[in-house]
Amino acid sequence: MKKKIIGILLFFIGFILVVFIFNTNAYPGYGDTHSSAGCHPGTGVDIETSTSSTINADLSSSFEISITATGPSGFSVVVLSADNNDLFTFNQSTVTDGGAGDLDSSTGTIRTVFSITAPDTSEIYTIIIIAKDSGSPPAIAFKRFNVNVGGATAELDVLGFVFDHLNYIIGGIAIVSLATATILYQINREKYTKIHGLLAGTSLILTTINVILIVPATVKVIGTVAQALNLHFLHIILGIIGYVAAIIAFLAGLSGHRTRIPGFVALGCWTFNYIQGLLLIFWGVGF
Repeated sequence: MKKKIIGILLFFIGFILVVFIFNTNAYPGYGDTHSSAGCHPGTGVDIETSTSSTINADLSSSFEISITATGPSGFSVVVLSADNNDLFTFNQSTVTDGGAGDLDSSTGTIRTVFSITAPDTSEIYTIIIIAKDSGSPPAIAFKRFNVNVGGATAELDVLGFVFDHLNYIIGGIAIVSLATATILYQINREKYTKIHGLLAGTSLILTTINVILIVPATVKVIGTVAQALNLHFLHIILGIIGYVAAIIAFLAGLSGHRTRIPGFVALGCWTFNYIQGLLLIFWGVGF
């Protein structure tokens, strides 16, 4: 039994290490098949543009992106809080078929022009514009544009990368710490009790920090969360269960009582949430 438990825990640690090795991040390139990746299985939505995917703009200047999209009744072209969209000012955020901003009077086609104001900071940004139907989850198609503002040169921003993906980095370290603590405790309880306590306590502290940091980010993308509320609701519930279990295990450890179940519950819930969180991002309903 002990060998099986250790094997499962090693699998969890291995998965997380592979994620870091392959540089998985919180804002991945979705690729051309994102709309059929499983989260948005619908068909019939398409989006085209006559604008180059690489745009050069001066600081605080205005430029335009022309979009032509096709889809079923009730479909729309939207600008969500994704990529660097929030750093630009758009003249419109949603264009529905036949509604304001649609320059094509025929049903099933949206032709529109987004007038956009660039930021006042020189940098290379990314804009994404999405066409989606009214399904749940919606079928989507999208166009992504790289916007060079102020003649910026591409450079590796390590600190920026860390802060952009801070929740996943902290969460990964917390899970690895807790898993390592659990494995060592299963191997030799007497020898590794102190290390187990330190690693498990570190995991709880990091998770507490992560919870505090994730709330503002969740509020900013509440619309995206609402698109797949059932999945996010499961994520939240398991996170709460895992956190409560971790606190119980931590307090029990401080009082000198040995409890295994709360620790396993915390590790299982947090690991599931970490994997699910990554999958939600790849499927287009995470953040």
